[in-house]
Amino acid sequence: MIEAIGAGKAYGGVTALHGLDWTVREGEWWGIIGPNGSGKSTLMRLLSGVERASSGMIRVRGRQVEDYGRKELSRMMAVLQQEGMMPVPYRVREVLEMGRHPYLNWLGQDPKENVDVMIDGILEKLDLLDLADRHVDELSGGQRQRVALGQVMAQEPQILLLDEPTTFLDIHYQQQFMELVAEWRDEAGITVVAVLHDLNLAALYCDKLLVLRDGRAVSMGTPEDMLTSERIRSVYDVEPVIVAHPVYGAPQVLLSKAALKRNEEEGN
Repeated sequence: MIEAIGAGKAYGGVTALHGLDWTVREGEWWGIIGPNGSGKSTLMRLLSGVERASSGMIRVRGRQVEDYGRKELSRMMAVLQQEGMMPVPYRVREVLEMGRHPYLNWLGQDPKENVDVMIDGILEKLDLLDLADRHVDELSGGQRQRVALGQVMAQEPQILLLDEPTTFLDIHYQQQFMELVAEWRDEAGITVVAVLHDLNLAALYCDKLLVLRDGRAVSMGTPEDMLTSERIRSVYDVEPVIVAHPVYGAPQVLLSKAALKRNEEEGN
């Protein structure tokens, strides 16, 4: 579905991403992790076609991403930013209907039959039916993030790019959001690539992780292989404690207060 071949990006004399070789296969859920400034958001901009690689290339389904027209690419790929849905003065149903824009013909007509039925189904799945006629600027942050997810679901993409989608959500809405994406992926077979700061969420939901630091791929593989004490220590400059989730067995990252205090004293 996605292939990075020596993909790099430089801004002036500063290289934000160095020669990345990486492949995402259909139906996989990849998490992109790494400290601030490691190149995660730069990579997402290259994947979405917002920016072009300075070297190498990004391919989506065998074609270079810049060879797609914007509408054509939008029918294949949807992007959900960390801000989710801004508090705009539109009704929830109207916002979901906006997700159909890539499919409209020059008369503004959607060739898909029963679009209203599809929108109703998404509203029901995301528990938004009672909010369908409410304005988005009247909703909480967690509700707006569900509306944003509903909009990209209406877009019917094959690939979903998530850029820190749970950053501004409390623990309840974080779990709810990730579960909704997981259910959608299971039902529709979409491919998901998510930038995540929460390593524990990444371990629970992602099939594989790409670890970046200083614009370079440190390693890539399963959460069990990537979230080790040694690797977390080398990438994040912290002393972690890795434990297995008591129910799912996925690695969970805990921090040592003593190690954090020692790092502060040493100026790390």
